Amino acid sequence: MNPIPIGWCLGGALAAAVAGGLAGWTVRDWKRDSEVLAEFQSAAKDLKQARETVDHAATAYEQERDDDRARTAVRESTIREIYHDRTVPADCAVPAAAVRVLDQAVDAANARTAGQPAPGLPEAAETAGAAD
Repeated sequence: MNPIPIGWCLGGALAAAVAGGLAGWTVRDWKRDSEVLAEFQSAAKDLKQARETVDHAATAYEQERDDDRARTAVRESTIREIYHDRTVPADCAVPAAAVRVLDQAVDAANARTAGQPAPGLPEAAETAGAAD
C-alpha cells in the first residue's frame, strides 16, 4: 500500500477548507436574508398600524367636520329666521334669541379649540318660536 502523497493531503485539506468556507458563507447569507425579511415584515406591520391610526383619525375628523357643517347650517338658518322680516330699531338692539344663538356659536367654537365636543344647538323652530 502506497501512502498518500503529502501534496494530495494538503490539497484535499485546502479544498475542504474552501468548501467549508463557501458553505458557511452561503448559510450566513441565508441567515442575513431571513433577518432582512423579518425586518421588512416588521416595518410593513408598523406601517399598517400607522395607516390604520391615520385612517381612524381621518374618519373622526370627517365625522366632526360633517357634524360641524350641520350645526353651522342650523345656526345660519336660525339666524336667518330670527332676522327675517324684522325692522332694525334705531339703537340696533339684537333680539334675545339671536344673542342666545350667537352665544352658543361662541361656546361651540371655544369647545372645539379646547378639544371638547361642541354642545348641540336647539332646533331652528324652537329658537324661532322663542323669538316671536
